[in-house]
Amino acid sequence: MATASSVSSSPKTQTRRKRIRPIPAYVPFLFLFPAIVLLIAFRYLPALSAVYHSFTDWTGTGVANFVGLAQYQAMLRDGIFWASLRNVVLYTLGRTVLTTAMAFIAAELVYNLHNRQAQWIWRVAFTLPMVIPVTVILLIWRQVYAARLGLLNEFLRAVGLEAWAQPWLGQPSTALAALIMIGFPLVSGFAFLVLSSALMELSQEINEASLLDGCTPFRRIFTIDLPSVMGPMVLVIILGINAGLQEFAPMLIITGGGPVNSTQTPGLYLYQSAITYGKFGYATAIGTVLMLLTLTFSYFILRARYRRATDVEI
Repeated sequence: MATASSVSSSPKTQTRRKRIRPIPAYVPFLFLFPAIVLLIAFRYLPALSAVYHSFTDWTGTGVANFVGLAQYQAMLRDGIFWASLRNVVLYTLGRTVLTTAMAFIAAELVYNLHNRQAQWIWRVAFTLPMVIPVTVILLIWRQVYAARLGLLNEFLRAVGLEAWAQPWLGQPSTALAALIMIGFPLVSGFAFLVLSSALMELSQEINEASLLDGCTPFRRIFTIDLPSVMGPMVLVIILGINAGLQEFAPMLIITGGGPVNSTQTPGLYLYQSAITYGKFGYATAIGTVLMLLTLTFSYFILRARYRRATDVEI
């Protein structure tokens, strides 16, 4: 009976299988088509348009006259541009190193907590600032650095260090460093989430084996944890460099590029050239140089990451 039943059901199974047709290869692309169109329209076409207009004297309206390399030649003679380039390199290096290091330290501290509830609370605490608008954070820090009645100077006076109180944003020697330290203790919520997730994926067997071999927790960080999260850390570094080179919001809201262009950046200079002075051709030339710088930094970081790498396949 069982054999007859299985034989009788066999034709039905074959009929069902014949009804199931393979999905055509073009169907997934139909779902991706709207996203591809939007990506081309709002990402690639503006970028190509910016590169083209960097060779013109476009003012934002009217006809763009082709002027060749005139905008780039003017940029080479522009002292403000070179000062802004120096400032943004220092700002990017400082912010990227500090935020990545502090995010890794915070992720390690949370990872080594034995209480799951405490881990959850600290994860929320480090990622909660991500939902706060950037403008609000910058306005708060402008008040922190205020020369009169600023929180930092008032704190220094309260602890007997009145000689250290100074106009942090009003002098070229401290303005850029003050912008770099915005958000102290500089634990980036995004970097913390990436590195914390990478640490949580580590095998517990490796940690237990390291303890049996007499490896201290401090040594384990440099011999096991850090090499294991190098891939996600490179991602965090590249995104930090991309964001740093294009940064202009803190300079625009807090210092306006001053004093004496000590906090001027190419992103802010681009904005001022286009919006304030109507020099859209010159602004797009600055944007093109920024794009090339970002690609160059990303290339060398990726090359250093994957050279002699044993945890990835190229």
